[in-house]
Amino acid sequence: MYQFYYSDNREYQHAELKQKISDHFNVEKVRPTMWEEHCLECSAPVCFGNCAHYAARRDGRCMRFDNGIRTFEKASACCGQGARLKFRKWANMMTIIYPGMLSPEEYNKLTAKNEKLGKRLRSAVNSKLPTGLRWQYIRTIEYLRRRRLRRLAADTPKPDAFVFHGYSYGRESFNLIMEVFDGHTPLFRQAIPISQGENLTIIPGDKLLPCCSTPGYLVKLYPENDIEAELDILWCDFVQGGFVEKDAPAEKVKCLVWDLDNTLWNGILIETEDNESLELKAGVLETIKKLDERGIIQSIASKNDFAPAMEQLEKLGISEYFLYPEIHWNAKSASIKNIAANLNIGVDAMAFIDDSVFEREQVHSALPEVRTYDALEVEKLTELPEFDVIVTDESRHRREMYRAEEKRNALMASGNDDTVSFLRKCNLRIKVFAPQTEADITRCFELVNRTNQLNMSGRRYTRNEFDALLSKIGQTSIAFSCRDDFGSYGIVGFMQYRKDNCELCFTEFAMSCRVAGKYVESALFTHVLNDTCCEKGTLTVHKTKKNVLLRKTFESIGFAVEQDNAETVKYDVTLPLMHSDLVRCTD
Repeated sequence: MYQFYYSDNREYQHAELKQKISDHFNVEKVRPTMWEEHCLECSAPVCFGNCAHYAARRDGRCMRFDNGIRTFEKASACCGQGARLKFRKWANMMTIIYPGMLSPEEYNKLTAKNEKLGKRLRSAVNSKLPTGLRWQYIRTIEYLRRRRLRRLAADTPKPDAFVFHGYSYGRESFNLIMEVFDGHTPLFRQAIPISQGENLTIIPGDKLLPCCSTPGYLVKLYPENDIEAELDILWCDFVQGGFVEKDAPAEKVKCLVWDLDNTLWNGILIETEDNESLELKAGVLETIKKLDERGIIQSIASKNDFAPAMEQLEKLGISEYFLYPEIHWNAKSASIKNIAANLNIGVDAMAFIDDSVFEREQVHSALPEVRTYDALEVEKLTELPEFDVIVTDESRHRREMYRAEEKRNALMASGNDDTVSFLRKCNLRIKVFAPQTEADITRCFELVNRTNQLNMSGRRYTRNEFDALLSKIGQTSIAFSCRDDFGSYGIVGFMQYRKDNCELCFTEFAMSCRVAGKYVESALFTHVLNDTCCEKGTLTVHKTKKNVLLRKTFESIGFAVEQDNAETVKYDVTLPLMHSDLVRCTD
């Protein structure tokens, strides 16, 4: 809840926030707050006459926010209510710690009461009463409200977390400081990293001291170094509940995202007049080349202007190594999510290297499944087990394959919004063959072990186990490669099946996400059923958190669900399958 009645009715444009607290934390109860406008150096009313930062509020007190706390409706905010505020120097947002925790439903009712009371107080603020009378009336009502809030509950359970969700409109990164006081004595201090754009931080309960639950203590929230930050705040609350279970980082890294300034090169681009003095840091070029040879994709998340940063990368001769670079002033966690989406890989397969502790913590807070590394570790990266991946002819050319995909995406975005028509123009074709050479077998082994979103069994094989799989009597193993008029995708999938009379039973299937959404599956299953003279096939997908895409894809192209339970879903595969004619298939 907010002390909103000192703001006027001016309208603001609010940024669209993509994240939701509910995706990260299941909020069961919330500690009531009443965030008010205060000053870090307050000695009212004496300071009103001698403080250079004094600006009169309509009740005669000091205006510490540019326009008070202006509330707005937002479904994803606590109680559906967000707040816009701009800190002036020495400003802080403060609340008393009130006892008890309320369910969301109970807190919604309390917030609705505060809205009604706040409207009365706004009328008093804007009245023609003498300033002193206005202030005394408002102060009396606020005192009575605090007294009611202090009586909400006798118990004061320890919070499971403190959640902050908001949007920063300034380009400067800073720490939002949260402090807990007993009177004037500070007992707890926590920094919340804030970057331009959306910010979400959850401080777990084991990092909160007992003083964060003591009724009557004060909580202050303010930007470090007197930064006059402008924020939308959706959540700023102590809560009870539990973290949403997050996937751990994937076993192997598929993409490393680089920062630029003082990470990839020595120095800061915007502070360097002569860019010739910006040189690659020791070990960077060697690491980039080694990762590229292993098929580990690389990209950039940097707070810089795009054109000069790319120009500098070209001067250094390394721009070709980076796919889908995100060079702007928004939060780097958002950049990493965009890169993963463009590459069509899971965020858990991403890694991030940056010299700034602030930026690494910001990414870790928003995306705990992303590995982060200090720039000082650059020369050790290729020795780490998560970068020790299977190297094949396919992986050595992975960057070129993604470059071709960039061209496809660029053409698709240029105005051709009919996906089917676009795919026809691409002239897609797949080649089906038995994996026999060492290179082909190694690539299939890599696919089965590295794919997540389009993996039927989710099983991870050792090389000996995979070789035994290929040798199974009565089972047919096939690989398939793909290409179009833009270039080759390489070997993109592996399938195994057995034939029972006139029916096929598919026992393993894995496909690269690089050909997802292109109806390659339709063409492949159609080809195999026709080639084996079978009218029907069956296939059982073992459900994992990551292969939802595979299940949706199968159902969208015409697979029929025969059985579905908590662990598996069994499909019947019969012809025709949707858009199987888009892709030409050959043996």
